[in-house]
Amino acid sequence: MKKLMVVILGLSILAGAFATATVEEESTYPDRNVRIIIPWSVGGMTDVLTRPIAKWLEDYFGVPFVVENKPGGGGVVGSLEIENSNNDGYIIGTTSMSTVSAQYIAPVAPDIDNTELIAQVISIPATITVRTDSPFMTLDDLIAYAKANPGELTISNSGNGASAHIHALTFEARAGVQLNHIPYLAYAEAVTALLAGNVDFTNIPLPDVAPYVDSGEFRMLALASAERHPSYPDVPTMREQGVDAVMGNYSGFLAPKGTPQEYLDILEDAIGKAIADPEIQDFLIGAGFQPVFAGQDEFAKIVDDAKAQLDYLVNELGLEFVDD
Repeated sequence: MKKLMVVILGLSILAGAFATATVEEESTYPDRNVRIIIPWSVGGMTDVLTRPIAKWLEDYFGVPFVVENKPGGGGVVGSLEIENSNNDGYIIGTTSMSTVSAQYIAPVAPDIDNTELIAQVISIPATITVRTDSPFMTLDDLIAYAKANPGELTISNSGNGASAHIHALTFEARAGVQLNHIPYLAYAEAVTALLAGNVDFTNIPLPDVAPYVDSGEFRMLALASAERHPSYPDVPTMREQGVDAVMGNYSGFLAPKGTPQEYLDILEDAIGKAIADPEIQDFLIGAGFQPVFAGQDEFAKIVDDAKAQLDYLVNELGLEFVDD
């Protein structure tokens, strides 16, 4: 009888050890390839910033993080694939503001609420930029003139309903001014219009105006970011100058709805470490991005603010979006 009890006890210990080992094995994440779906083309903004982060994660975890570009429909095709993918933690993807605005453009659009946000990694702030020979030296100068002369100041954008137009309308509403919006085909043409002196200013995002700021042809009066940009520490934010507006694009990581919270936390922590890496920081800043890490909760607030901003423009101002 004693021998039987010893055998049973031994089996119980072995079973317990096996169960513990199984739990530990299951909690080791990630232990195989992780796919990162980018809903835009190779060489685009999101592709450029994602690949070095993917390589960093690959080195950190010791498993491949395989980047897959799934362009189409202005990000719709890839975003829908992310939403409909297996939520086992081995498929994640990237997102930007266009994932939210797609609902106003595409007949079948992705829904950000069908995903789990992981982390924001960069911000691409809109700007208030004038020519260097402009009489406006500060944002206050420009706003004061605009209030005294409603509809006189011209501002270039990338097309009616396009992103730069959205940002301009938001600035107009938050600053309490009335502007004359001049649409162009894209960012490049809107910047060229300012170079030629055909408009008074533009709010085209930082990467596209930065070369002309650096060359001395443009002067930035404000950045629509939450904090000052490390490459332009002397340029104040709109908020610092009394205009409560954080505008522009952002990019971050997300996963299909229902991805285990433990896995989301692991990825959030690792991505935060990646963004804090000086080499990643230098690369992103050099590419014209503003590294901005926001975890799951903070990123959700940023996305909710983007939703509210777009909803206001559509339902209150009657704006119709275009895909740019």
